[in-house]
Amino acid sequence: MTAATAPGKLFLTGEWAVLRGAPALVMAVDRVVRVEIDAEPGEGPLTVESLAEGRTWRGGTASGDAGAVAAVLRRLGAVRGRIVVDSRPFLVGERKLGLGRSAATIAAAVVARRALAGLAIEPATVLDDALAANAIFQEGQGSGADVAAAVYGGIVVAEPTPAALAVARHALPDGLQVIAGWTGESAPTTPLVAAFATMSSPPVLADLASSARAAVDAVATGDRAALCDAVERSGELLARFADETGLPIMTPALRRLVETARRAGAAAKPSGAGGGDCGIALASSPRVAAAVKAAWRDAGILPLDVAIAREGAIRG
Repeated sequence: MTAATAPGKLFLTGEWAVLRGAPALVMAVDRVVRVEIDAEPGEGPLTVESLAEGRTWRGGTASGDAGAVAAVLRRLGAVRGRIVVDSRPFLVGERKLGLGRSAATIAAAVVARRALAGLAIEPATVLDDALAANAIFQEGQGSGADVAAAVYGGIVVAEPTPAALAVARHALPDGLQVIAGWTGESAPTTPLVAAFATMSSPPVLADLASSARAAVDAVATGDRAALCDAVERSGELLARFADETGLPIMTPALRRLVETARRAGAAAKPSGAGGGDCGIALASSPRVAAAVKAAWRDAGILPLDVAIAREGAIRG
């Protein structure tokens, strides 16, 4: 048997601007998907069991965890036997948290499939395969920044270039803690991204891109105040982005998450495509972090027990 794991993600900045060429700042989080392959290369009977979904795929159209695995096998070659996917840390009950489950599943499956074939497991080659598989699974939608976080781990900057997705690892400025909160609402990301793909760039997008670049500069120089300013500004601009595009990004629960965190002394914004799922807050001290979590609980927001995942997709 060959096994691999990969972490989830939180977008700190750049989640919509990256779709039009700006950099995204993404944090890998320590919720991991585990993929186990008990199989051999080649065509033949295959089952893919999803522990999170409570179902087993045995052929035909694949979706969910099985769909992510099937996309990897289309990229790297078929296997016959049994594959088990455990993505349960990415759910509350049957509802998704919005922590990049499909990207993590793809990254883990790529590592496991490459290991099965005796191929090198290096971040750059794993990323190439994972991005190709993600494009198959998402039908060409998405930036791949979530995949980059799953492959590399840590804090990454992912920026589209004409040749490829450029990825660089960074660290948060000293003294900052990222806190994540879940709204209790699961949001389907793909329809939002697909709808945006048909639109021209709204006027606010240039400001969103500028804010994303400011965040990248802040982590590169270790400027805590500048990063908090960029996150705060991004949250304000995302609300304008929702108004200008008509996309249902800023739900009442997300607005409540952001507003309560700000009143507690943190910089805050939605994380990811919006429409529900998660938001983040940047706290400058343990006292502020505790105040944010308490305020969220009072407001019906669930603080998530997540931290930075130092490692990306790995075998084992």
